[in-house]
Amino acid sequence: MKEELYMEINLLFRENVATVEDWRKTLNTVVSAVVVLQTTTCWAFDTEATDASYAIGFVADKRRRIILTNRQVLKPGPVVVEAMFVNREEIPVYLIYKDLVFIHGNSGA
Repeated sequence: MKEELYMEINLLFRENVATVEDWRKTLNTVVSAVVVLQTTTCWAFDTEATDASYAIGFVADKRRRIILTNRQVLKPGPVVVEAMFVNREEIPVYLIYKDLVFIHGNSGA
């Protein structure tokens, strides 16, 4: 029975193989939207020290100049963020929205 399942999976993967050219086209399409975010935080609260870190984000709306990233990148206190594009262009980033709901651990879903 395991052998039959293996054969079905193997056939499925064989039909959906991405070529090098497929990956090249995909990367050329999306890489310009990916940014490196450099964050610098001050002493937000007594329990958190000054910090500088890097994360990634992506341009979600070029016209409106909106970049999305993960919530934990923006720390709970004041933060200064700069975005660097693949062409080394750097721009300041200003927070326009932050989801305040954060679930620690497994939600059981």
